[in-house]
Amino acid sequence: MDLVEEDILMHYGVKRRSGRYPWGSGDNPYQHGGDFLARVEELQRLGKTEKQISDELHLSTTDLRMQVRVAKHERRALQADRARSLREDGKTLDEIASILGYANDSSVRALLNENTAANKNKAQATAEILKKELAEKGAIDVGTGVERQLGVSTGVLQEALFILETEGYNRYGVGVPQVNDPKKRTITPVISVPEIDQREVYQNLDLVKSVGDYHSTDGGESWDKREYPASIDSSRVKILYGDEGGALKDGVIEIRRGVADLDLGDSHYAQVRILVDGTHYLKGMAMYSDDMPDGADIVFNTNKHTGTPKMDVLKKIQDDPDNPFGALIKANGQSHYIDADGNEKLSAINKLKEEGDWDKMSKNLSSQFLSKQPIQLIKKQLDLTYADAADEFSEICSLNNPIVPYHSFRCISF
Repeated sequence: MDLVEEDILMHYGVKRRSGRYPWGSGDNPYQHGGDFLARVEELQRLGKTEKQISDELHLSTTDLRMQVRVAKHERRALQADRARSLREDGKTLDEIASILGYANDSSVRALLNENTAANKNKAQATAEILKKELAEKGAIDVGTGVERQLGVSTGVLQEALFILETEGYNRYGVGVPQVNDPKKRTITPVISVPEIDQREVYQNLDLVKSVGDYHSTDGGESWDKREYPASIDSSRVKILYGDEGGALKDGVIEIRRGVADLDLGDSHYAQVRILVDGTHYLKGMAMYSDDMPDGADIVFNTNKHTGTPKMDVLKKIQDDPDNPFGALIKANGQSHYIDADGNEKLSAINKLKEEGDWDKMSKNLSSQFLSKQPIQLIKKQLDLTYADAADEFSEICSLNNPIVPYHSFRCISF
């Protein structure tokens, strides 16, 4: 008999359900991470390799690493909770260190300083967000590129999916017909609510939706829900027509400095959409201007002739409650501000791209990205991307500052 089996008697299964991931069983769902780690650590002390450990636990090495990662997070959260509880009971830092088995109180200080109550870990927070998406959509694509849409790392996303799977959500691959050869299929990773199984999704790919309702700007610690855009009154917008000089900067949106609901944040310029009167919108490259006419917070430059009604210069919103602009607002493209009464409100600025984004655009995006998506999603994304690229090209080329077009396009190839 194996030495570990002689010394340790354990039962391991999967939290809340059966499946391929060992987890443990009992009244306390968080004790099993410790049980699992204890077994792994004992096997490591015996000199066993990762492959040998994964074989003994009937796991792949990838699943083993993920299981260990989740278990360590659970152990850390429990230690932090216990340290806080002991502190509330009047224990000194040295006493807590002794109880928890630490050599000194510095480790206890680190535990007490962690914001584990609000953020046990990024993966858990991400899992909770995915639950909200799944509650509305049933099944979502979690393949290549989803981590960028959410604003988290690949590791955080994979750990979040693992957590959901241990809680009973279905995770599987679905064969999606390839664009160039429909007879061949590419496997797309999907996660769904327990009521939707793999066979059902195979029969109806329209069940698979995209993430996008929530985004994080700090890697998964905190999350914001994308909101329907805030609208401004058209009286705040002045049109500079083509024969008045607007043709020289066609599509440029000039903004008065210091206006709270039109703040561009840290950017000097950004490709934006601004909702007007709830029915139309401005689209173009926004930047601050120090030469603004009285009574206007925005000057919109157009090549249209004088006399064209203001609302005919603007674009009509799309018949889509989730995307009135027909464009992809970036993950952190919306922001909030505090009004004169001290209330938090949504800014009217909706950014597609901003200063610095063009430098970060990768020319090495996997050629397999689109091939792994449902055909319906491919068409929608390509249409939006093409429209955005055409708009972006037009908007940047309309700028009369030669540095901006060069700075924006020098890293882009078509």
